[in-house]
Amino acid sequence: MDNNINNDLQLQEMRQQMTELKQQLDRQQIVNEQLLRQSMTSKMSWIKRYIWVEAAMIPVLLLILAPIHAMLGLSWWLYGFLAVMLVVDVAADFRINRIDRNQLLSGNLVEASRQLTQMKKHRAWAFALGMVVVIIWIVWFLIELKNCQGMQDSDFLNGFAQGGIVGGIIGGVIGLIVAWIIYSKMQRTNDEVIRSIDQLQS
Repeated sequence: MDNNINNDLQLQEMRQQMTELKQQLDRQQIVNEQLLRQSMTSKMSWIKRYIWVEAAMIPVLLLILAPIHAMLGLSWWLYGFLAVMLVVDVAADFRINRIDRNQLLSGNLVEASRQLTQMKKHRAWAFALGMVVVIIWIVWFLIELKNCQGMQDSDFLNGFAQGGIVGGIIGGVIGLIVAWIIYSKMQRTNDEVIRSIDQLQS
């Protein structure tokens, strides 16, 4: 009789310990999920900050280039093309990289993963199209600089146009490389967040 009572007590104690252990594991899982969600949000935040900086630089760049265009007699169509290209690029970045912060912090992770995958696809298309447009602008810019060379009234302006050709080629190559690096980093960020979501779901 005593043995049965002891066995029952031991079983009850084991059940209680198992219940407490399960509760601890559940609490730990909730904490881990919250930390991973916060980490995902933090990883994506640099992209939004970058786009805001990109937007703020547009008026600065256009203000710098306006007197140069006037001084060298470059086409204002070229200037307008650049302005439209920059505004469209930033607007597309805002639209493509938009994701609800609450979706990552407390929303449906399956939907968040789907959005991030779509974001990668749209970003790839936008980057490819953007590269084509930028190359067109660079070629147009270099042609106009070449045509301006020798047509200016001073050796300084002619030398400035010649330096602009060399600088335009070097700057264009560097700009394309930097754009590729930023694009690749954005895609890697999406991959890291998608992997974190997969880890949570498993």
